Amino acid sequence: MPYYQALGTGPVSFVDANQSQEELPLSAIYFSANGVDASSSPLYTSANQGVILALLQQMVAQGFVAAASQPVTPPSLTVTAVQAGPMGNTITVVLSDPSAAAGTVTVTVSATEVYSGLTPAALGTSLGTSAAAANGLVYLSDPGTGEMPAAYTGTIGPGPGFDAAVPEAADNSQTAFTLAATSTSDATDAENIQITVAPASGATPTTFTLTVSWSKVATGITLASLSTATPFSYLITVSGQSGPLPAAGTVTLSGGASAAGTTPATPASASLLASS
Repeated sequence: MPYYQALGTGPVSFVDANQSQEELPLSAIYFSANGVDASSSPLYTSANQGVILALLQQMVAQGFVAAASQPVTPPSLTVTAVQAGPMGNTITVVLSDPSAAAGTVTVTVSATEVYSGLTPAALGTSLGTSAAAANGLVYLSDPGTGEMPAAYTGTIGPGPGFDAAVPEAADNSQTAFTLAATSTSDATDAENIQITVAPASGATPTTFTLTVSWSKVATGITLASLSTATPFSYLITVSGQSGPLPAAGTVTLSGGASAAGTTPATPASASLLASS
């Protein structure tokens, strides 16, 4: 979807919901397939958006505000994984139901880590054995009996452990191993981690697949609010200047890399307008 900068003689003045005189700069106004769009402005709040949109549409109809002839690349927010390393490459940001009129969008942030061909002996190497050394959302906090696990689906339990004990295949009264949340910065978010253990097929499997996932939805929020008070701080930070609402789509973070020698681990990141 191309974007066009608004042209006019100066900022657009209006009286806000608190009866204060405000000015909307032309740099915050764009045109897209949805028409005139001021959702990038912090003034475009739920209290003000009605009067701003009506005023802009009237000014467009009267010719006081128009679209430039050449498309531009608007500002974008940068999404960065909180945890450095390749784990961040599994994070996706899904934008849906964008409303240019309301200046809001529904945002879903998810991460799904799949570890296949695991053995009990290799589990610690794959996941890490402490929060500091973790390679993803969880780490091996207790190797347990070291026996093959049973098929298992569950969530990280509540504090203080923030962990999940996976039972043995041979004796479900015994714990094959225990996984714990890498981050406990937010108890509710830590407990949102889903864990699935699927032993390989066959009568006596020797390997299993571990799937660890996390997902959260925020409905009808502004892009500006993502950088000031993101509800997804468990997984990501959001920075930069927000532009107009992008089209619905999916953005996947990339570039996350493990530490190598003296080079520290790199967090994955992406532009929030990459789907436009």
